[in-house]
Amino acid sequence: MKLLSDFLKYELSTDPAAFLHTFSRYEELLLTWNKKINLISRDLRTIEDLILNSIFFLKEYKINTGAHIADIGTGGGFPGIPLKILYPDLTLNLIDSVGKKTMVLDDIIKNMNLQNTAAINSRAEELSLKQEHKGKYDIVISKSVAPLDKLFLWSKNFINPGGEIICIKGGGLEVEIAGLIRLMKGHKMRIIDFNFDNKYNIEGKKLVVIKKL
Repeated sequence: MKLLSDFLKYELSTDPAAFLHTFSRYEELLLTWNKKINLISRDLRTIEDLILNSIFFLKEYKINTGAHIADIGTGGGFPGIPLKILYPDLTLNLIDSVGKKTMVLDDIIKNMNLQNTAAINSRAEELSLKQEHKGKYDIVISKSVAPLDKLFLWSKNFINPGGEIICIKGGGLEVEIAGLIRLMKGHKMRIIDFNFDNKYNIEGKKLVVIKKL
Protein backbone atom coordinates (compact mmCIF):
# COMPACT_ATOMS: atom_id res chain seq x y z
CA MET A 1 0.00 0.00 0.00
CA LYS A 2 2.63 2.49 -1.14
CA LEU A 3 0.18 5.24 -2.09
CA LEU A 4 -1.64 4.96 1.23
CA SER A 5 1.68 5.10 3.03
CA ASP A 6 2.66 8.25 1.12
CA PHE A 7 -0.71 9.86 1.76
CA LEU A 8 -0.56 9.23 5.50
CA LYS A 9 2.99 10.57 5.69
CA TYR A 10 2.89 13.56 3.37
CA GLU A 11 -0.76 14.67 3.41
CA LEU A 12 -1.91 13.74 6.93
CA SER A 13 1.51 14.10 8.60
CA THR A 14 1.20 10.83 10.48
CA ASP A 15 3.41 7.75 10.78
CA PRO A 16 2.28 5.11 8.25
CA ALA A 17 3.95 2.32 10.23
CA ALA A 18 1.40 2.78 13.00
CA PHE A 19 -1.51 1.90 10.71
CA LEU A 20 -0.49 -0.09 7.62
CA HIS A 21 -0.65 -3.50 9.31
CA THR A 22 -4.24 -2.84 10.41
CA PHE A 23 -5.24 -1.57 6.98
CA SER A 24 -3.72 -4.71 5.43
CA ARG A 25 -5.69 -6.90 7.83
CA TYR A 26 -8.89 -5.09 6.84
CA GLU A 27 -8.04 -5.64 3.17
CA GLU A 28 -7.40 -9.34 3.75
CA LEU A 29 -10.71 -9.88 5.54
CA LEU A 30 -12.76 -7.83 3.09
CA LEU A 31 -11.32 -9.42 -0.05
CA THR A 32 -11.84 -12.90 1.40
CA TRP A 33 -15.49 -12.16 2.17
CA ASN A 34 -15.96 -10.46 -1.20
CA LYS A 35 -15.44 -13.79 -2.94
CA LYS A 36 -18.66 -14.99 -1.27
CA ILE A 37 -20.75 -11.83 -0.90
CA ASN A 38 -20.58 -8.84 -3.23
CA LEU A 39 -19.35 -5.96 -1.09
CA ILE A 40 -17.05 -4.20 -3.56
CA SER A 41 -16.15 -4.78 -7.21
CA ARG A 42 -15.11 -8.38 -7.80
CA ASP A 43 -12.28 -7.10 -10.01
CA LEU A 44 -10.46 -5.38 -7.17
CA ARG A 45 -7.27 -6.96 -5.88
CA THR A 46 -6.60 -4.20 -3.37
CA ILE A 47 -8.77 -1.75 -1.44
CA GLU A 48 -6.12 0.95 -1.32
CA ASP A 49 -8.10 3.27 -3.61
CA LEU A 50 -11.27 2.80 -1.54
CA ILE A 51 -9.34 3.65 1.63
CA LEU A 52 -7.79 6.78 0.10
CA ASN A 53 -11.22 7.96 -1.07
CA SER A 54 -12.53 7.41 2.46
CA ILE A 55 -9.90 9.42 4.34
CA PHE A 56 -8.74 12.15 1.95
CA PHE A 57 -10.99 14.76 3.58
CA LEU A 58 -9.05 14.52 6.85
CA LYS A 59 -6.56 16.86 5.21
CA GLU A 60 -9.03 19.71 5.82
CA TYR A 61 -11.65 18.34 8.25
CA LYS A 62 -10.90 17.63 11.91
CA ILE A 63 -12.64 14.80 13.77
CA ASN A 64 -12.71 15.42 17.49
CA THR A 65 -11.37 12.89 19.96
CA GLY A 66 -14.03 10.40 21.05
CA ALA A 67 -16.62 11.51 18.49
CA HIS A 68 -19.75 9.40 18.01
CA ILE A 69 -20.13 8.63 14.31
CA ALA A 70 -22.84 6.96 12.21
CA ASP A 71 -21.75 5.72 8.78
CA ILE A 72 -24.88 5.28 6.66
CA GLY A 73 -24.95 3.05 3.59
CA THR A 74 -21.57 1.73 4.68
CA GLY A 75 -21.45 -1.34 2.39
CA GLY A 76 -18.07 -2.93 3.03
CA GLY A 77 -17.30 -0.48 5.84
CA PHE A 78 -16.44 2.68 3.91
CA PRO A 79 -15.61 5.25 5.08
CA GLY A 80 -16.23 4.17 8.68
CA ILE A 81 -13.63 1.44 9.20
CA PRO A 82 -10.72 3.40 7.67
CA LEU A 83 -11.64 6.29 9.98
CA LYS A 84 -11.80 3.94 12.96
CA ILE A 85 -8.33 2.61 12.14
CA LEU A 86 -6.91 6.13 12.15
CA TYR A 87 -8.95 7.24 15.19
CA PRO A 88 -9.33 4.20 17.49
CA ASP A 89 -11.16 6.22 20.16
CA LEU A 90 -14.18 6.87 17.91
CA THR A 91 -17.52 5.30 18.74
CA LEU A 92 -18.73 4.02 15.38
CA ASN A 93 -21.96 2.50 14.10
CA LEU A 94 -21.86 1.07 10.58
CA ILE A 95 -25.40 1.18 9.16
CA ASP A 96 -26.64 -0.67 6.09
CA SER A 97 -30.04 -1.93 4.99
CA VAL A 98 -28.57 -5.14 3.50
CA GLY A 99 -28.31 -7.86 6.12
CA LYS A 100 -25.57 -9.82 4.35
CA LYS A 101 -23.31 -6.78 4.43
CA THR A 102 -23.78 -6.10 8.14
CA MET A 103 -23.20 -9.81 8.82
CA VAL A 104 -19.81 -9.51 7.11
CA LEU A 105 -19.05 -6.32 9.01
CA ASP A 106 -19.83 -8.08 12.29
CA ASP A 107 -17.16 -10.63 11.42
CA ILE A 108 -14.63 -7.98 10.38
CA ILE A 109 -15.24 -6.00 13.58
CA LYS A 110 -14.70 -9.15 15.65
CA ASN A 111 -11.57 -10.27 13.79
CA MET A 112 -10.01 -6.81 13.91
CA ASN A 113 -11.00 -6.35 17.55
CA LEU A 114 -12.50 -2.93 16.83
CA GLN A 115 -13.75 -1.52 20.13
CA ASN A 116 -16.90 0.62 20.43
CA THR A 117 -17.86 -0.39 16.89
CA ALA A 118 -21.08 -2.07 15.74
CA ALA A 119 -22.78 -3.03 12.47
CA ILE A 120 -26.50 -2.31 12.36
CA ASN A 121 -28.89 -3.77 9.78
CA SER A 122 -31.48 -1.03 9.27
CA ARG A 123 -32.68 1.72 6.98
CA ALA A 124 -31.03 4.89 8.23
CA GLU A 125 -34.19 6.99 8.16
CA GLU A 126 -35.98 4.46 10.39
CA LEU A 127 -33.08 3.94 12.79
CA SER A 128 -32.63 7.69 13.27
CA LEU A 129 -36.08 7.94 14.87
CA LYS A 130 -35.38 5.33 17.55
CA GLN A 131 -34.74 6.69 21.03
CA GLU A 132 -31.28 5.16 21.37
CA HIS A 133 -30.10 6.83 18.14
CA LYS A 134 -32.07 10.06 17.77
CA GLY A 135 -29.86 13.07 18.48
CA LYS A 136 -27.01 10.89 19.75
CA TYR A 137 -24.28 11.46 17.13
CA ASP A 138 -21.65 14.13 16.56
CA ILE A 139 -21.17 13.16 12.92
CA VAL A 140 -23.15 11.28 10.30
CA ILE A 141 -21.02 10.37 7.30
CA SER A 142 -21.77 8.87 3.91
CA LYS A 143 -19.78 8.15 0.78
CA SER A 144 -21.71 8.91 -2.43
CA VAL A 145 -24.67 6.67 -1.58
CA ALA A 146 -27.49 9.06 -2.58
CA PRO A 147 -28.27 12.67 -3.59
CA LEU A 148 -27.70 15.33 -0.94
CA ASP A 149 -31.39 15.98 -0.23
CA LYS A 150 -31.97 12.31 0.58
CA LEU A 151 -28.81 12.07 2.66
CA PHE A 152 -29.94 15.08 4.66
CA LEU A 153 -33.39 13.65 5.32
CA TRP A 154 -31.95 10.26 6.30
CA SER A 155 -29.31 11.80 8.57
CA LYS A 156 -30.76 14.90 10.24
CA ASN A 157 -32.42 13.10 13.15
CA PHE A 158 -29.20 11.32 14.14
CA ILE A 159 -27.17 14.41 14.96
CA ASN A 160 -27.07 16.32 18.22
CA PRO A 161 -27.17 20.15 18.41
CA GLY A 162 -23.94 21.32 16.82
CA GLY A 163 -23.49 17.95 15.11
CA GLU A 164 -22.62 17.65 11.44
CA ILE A 165 -23.65 15.62 8.43
CA ILE A 166 -20.63 15.13 6.15
CA CYS A 167 -21.11 13.81 2.63
CA ILE A 168 -18.22 12.66 0.45
CA LYS A 169 -19.05 13.67 -3.10
CA GLY A 170 -17.53 14.01 -6.55
CA GLY A 171 -18.38 15.86 -9.74
CA GLY A 172 -20.82 18.72 -10.23
CA LEU A 173 -23.19 19.34 -7.33
CA GLU A 174 -25.24 22.33 -8.47
CA VAL A 175 -28.52 20.42 -8.89
CA GLU A 176 -28.06 18.44 -5.67
CA ILE A 177 -27.26 21.57 -3.69
CA ALA A 178 -30.33 23.35 -5.03
CA GLY A 179 -32.47 20.45 -3.80
CA LEU A 180 -30.73 20.44 -0.43
CA ILE A 181 -31.06 24.17 0.29
CA ARG A 182 -34.86 23.93 0.27
CA LEU A 183 -34.72 21.53 3.24
CA MET A 184 -32.04 23.13 5.38
CA LYS A 185 -33.94 25.28 7.90
CA GLY A 186 -32.00 25.30 11.16
CA HIS A 187 -28.79 24.15 9.46
CA LYS A 188 -25.90 25.73 7.59
CA MET A 189 -23.73 24.27 4.85
CA ARG A 190 -20.16 24.59 3.66
CA ILE A 191 -18.35 22.82 0.83
CA ILE A 192 -14.66 21.91 0.99
CA ASP A 193 -12.81 21.29 -2.29
CA PHE A 194 -9.66 19.19 -2.51
CA ASN A 195 -6.70 19.11 -4.84
CA PHE A 196 -4.12 16.33 -4.54
CA ASP A 197 -1.27 14.94 -6.62
CA ASN A 198 -2.74 12.90 -9.49
CA LYS A 199 -0.96 9.78 -8.28
CA TYR A 200 -3.49 9.35 -5.47
CA ASN A 201 -6.42 9.06 -7.92
CA ILE A 202 -8.51 11.42 -5.78
CA GLU A 203 -10.03 13.67 -8.42
CA GLY A 204 -12.84 16.21 -8.21
CA LYS A 205 -13.69 15.27 -4.63
CA LYS A 206 -15.66 17.52 -2.31
CA LEU A 207 -16.88 17.33 1.25
CA VAL A 208 -20.32 18.79 1.90
CA VAL A 209 -20.64 19.68 5.58
CA ILE A 210 -24.12 20.39 7.01
CA LYS A 211 -24.12 21.68 10.59
CA LYS A 212 -27.11 21.61 12.92
CA LEU A 213 -27.45 25.00 14.61
